[in-house]
Amino acid sequence: MPISSGLNSEIIRVGIVLPEDKIQQITISWSTELELESNVPDITTAQSISLLVEHDGIGLKNFPNTSNQSTLTLSCPDQVESLSTKYGFHIDSVVAGRGFHWEKRIEVDLPGRLEISIQDGFLKIINFVDVEAYVACVATSEMGSEAPSDLLAAQTIVARCWSLALAEAKHLAHGYDVCNDDCCQRYQGTSFLTEHSLKAAIETRGEVLVYDDKVIDARYSKNCGGMVEAYDTVWEGGKVPYLIPLWDGPIQKPGHAVDDFDTHYAYDEAYCSSKRFENVNLGGMLGKVDVSGSYYRWEQVMAKVGILKNLKKYTGLTWSSIDDIRIMERGPSARIKYLFLVGTDENGASVEQVVKSEYGIRQMFSDSFLYSSAFVIHNADTLKDDDHVVLKGVGWGHGVGLCQMGALGMALEHIGYKEILRHYYPGTRLAQLS
Repeated sequence: MPISSGLNSEIIRVGIVLPEDKIQQITISWSTELELESNVPDITTAQSISLLVEHDGIGLKNFPNTSNQSTLTLSCPDQVESLSTKYGFHIDSVVAGRGFHWEKRIEVDLPGRLEISIQDGFLKIINFVDVEAYVACVATSEMGSEAPSDLLAAQTIVARCWSLALAEAKHLAHGYDVCNDDCCQRYQGTSFLTEHSLKAAIETRGEVLVYDDKVIDARYSKNCGGMVEAYDTVWEGGKVPYLIPLWDGPIQKPGHAVDDFDTHYAYDEAYCSSKRFENVNLGGMLGKVDVSGSYYRWEQVMAKVGILKNLKKYTGLTWSSIDDIRIMERGPSARIKYLFLVGTDENGASVEQVVKSEYGIRQMFSDSFLYSSAFVIHNADTLKDDDHVVLKGVGWGHGVGLCQMGALGMALEHIGYKEILRHYYPGTRLAQLS
């Protein structure tokens, strides 16, 4: 079967445990009913294995008479119809939110084939899984399984498009197509699947959005903050005709959010506005690793010493102070494209440093990772004398394409998944993969 990179793809390779996680011991377990195959036959009679890095090989702790392995494989069926809650191989400690403010360890259950090896002295686990099974699991990893079926259907189709387009292909050199985390798409296996969510995936099987007869590069983020951002604000490569700025509401107003940030901050008619979720149990509708809240509007205080620490970490520069922050360019949704830090270096000289990209800015202004780059400096007038920076911002994520909270708001108003997709990807059409 082909490996993910085109319309006829059937299998996608997902990085689950990566060398940067620095894991040297892990336990994998499974149900006795699971149809299990392995390159180590003794394993098929057990219900769990404890693996550890040992003498440059994989040691099987609970199989002392089995020699160390350079590669270990475990396989089970992964057709989407065979899936159910917690079906597959259970791994007890997988990193979620790598490098973000919500990073934690979670348990996952994975269908398909696991290929386990060692790289740089640490365990590496790649999940080879059917694309339809993968996107069904992504939908309830990104959003909660209690969400309306139209939201889950829209999320599944978008995840399928993103997977098949594979536009960034950032992990191919590492031997897998995508990772299991926010760097790509959240994939926590079958852990949170329900009959309700699986039904949405099966009923939209093979559905994709196309533009010029090609599957689209369907970007999405958690909360756009009221206006969807343009592709070229966040990534290089020019404009994308279906990833354009638009108001995330029932009415398309003139102008953009960047035109007047204070007016935009007061805008509460968006589908992703907090007021639309006042009586909604977001805990059941957001992804399980999400922290509570819609993040439509937020404020954050960061000590200057933290910014100086990040400056040294990401640029190697050592400064003694930050005296000003000059925001140079914003995208339509008010997300900052680049800014200048102005300060004093360790020799007392006045210096400047550009911080580029939405991603780089979110790194610089947080101890972990800022919600978005759509913010203003609330204490700009006193910044030089203050020992901290007050950020007043909107949204969670890059804001391009589908706004997950906005799509949820639309679905709660009984707007169908086809209309949701038309809203966020104008000019595209739904098609069925052969």
